[in-house]
Amino acid sequence: MTKIHLVLSDDWELRGDGSGNVRALQFKTMRQLRQIYEDHGLRGSFNAEVMQQLNHLKWGEQNLELKALAQEWEQIVRETYSRGHDVQLHVHPQWSKSVYEDGRWNLEGDWSILRYSGSEIRAILKECKGYLENLLCPLNPEYQCLTFRSGSWCIAPHDELLSILAELGIVFDMSICEGLYYTKPVQIDYREIEEGHLPYYPNMRDARRVANVTQPLVEVPTHSFTSTTYYNLLTIGYLLLNRVAALRYLVGQGYAEISDNFMRTPDDTRIIDGGTADGYSKEVWASDRPKTFLNRLPVVRVLIARQRFTSDISMLTFAQMEEMFRDIRRRAKRSDSEIVPVMLENHTKDIGNFKPIERFAAYVAKAPDIEVITSTELANNLRAGLYKVKTR
Repeated sequence: MTKIHLVLSDDWELRGDGSGNVRALQFKTMRQLRQIYEDHGLRGSFNAEVMQQLNHLKWGEQNLELKALAQEWEQIVRETYSRGHDVQLHVHPQWSKSVYEDGRWNLEGDWSILRYSGSEIRAILKECKGYLENLLCPLNPEYQCLTFRSGSWCIAPHDELLSILAELGIVFDMSICEGLYYTKPVQIDYREIEEGHLPYYPNMRDARRVANVTQPLVEVPTHSFTSTTYYNLLTIGYLLLNRVAALRYLVGQGYAEISDNFMRTPDDTRIIDGGTADGYSKEVWASDRPKTFLNRLPVVRVLIARQRFTSDISMLTFAQMEEMFRDIRRRAKRSDSEIVPVMLENHTKDIGNFKPIERFAAYVAKAPDIEVITSTELANNLRAGLYKVKTR
């Protein structure tokens, strides 16, 4: 049985346009998620978006409420780390040019770090990493910022970004997620990456590609999976309940209406940090397969549709999580490795219902083949050579 080292990462942040109530979207949800994990003996890995905090500190010199929020942010980060959870680096560069006026943030920086120069990236990352380490080193002198997830998943391609991360001591990046494709507010295309599951040495100018030789930094992809069962059953239920829709389906009418609206999911038009993105997670219909008489029929096209999901537990039902784990185990078994690290995602700001996450935590805690580790532990395991790291 292949052992799975599961990392419960979380991008801890406001919405990407700076909107949202910090105490509701971040502080309250982190405490509640943290408690669920602790009740089941699990530890989370929180990727703290630091540029937001730096700007709260900066503008807090003129605004007492922002200053109070920044101080509370620091308190909860220290508290979370002292309880055994991990805190690592997450950066949204749109905060690089921010103005706070009339009770609102106006973020004028570019959303994609890929559109910044090497010198700008180095300055941003160095400041953010230094702040987080200065905050947590008093609790543990050995604390280091070792891992990174880029804002809006922007990591490739760029001539210098990975080299700068390695230069700053980052052991692995987790920004690649198979299937992601956005045209706005950022442009990324991870539909044709060369490895979507196992850790690998990336081409240092394009993390979507596997390098020929070892590199100073490792890419650990965030897991994603293809689902058919959930949405196929949903569609069948809809057609059974709505006879008119069923009749329209059989004659080929109403198909577009259902595929564009009823079948839409959070990942179809995923609100990526405040902007709508056209994602690759949309259904891959039978029209993309070899044409046969059957799969030309609209009802058949719906029932064999596939759906791509990022393994973001804030966006999944428990049934989808079960399908996610089937995919994780299947791919781990195929890897022919004794231990496989798997990176999950979460966005505390998106959690509307904690019940699926409670079931998820109970399931993970009881699974004999799963061990939850932190991002820091994964980084140290990579340094120790515990995992097979892929080269071309």
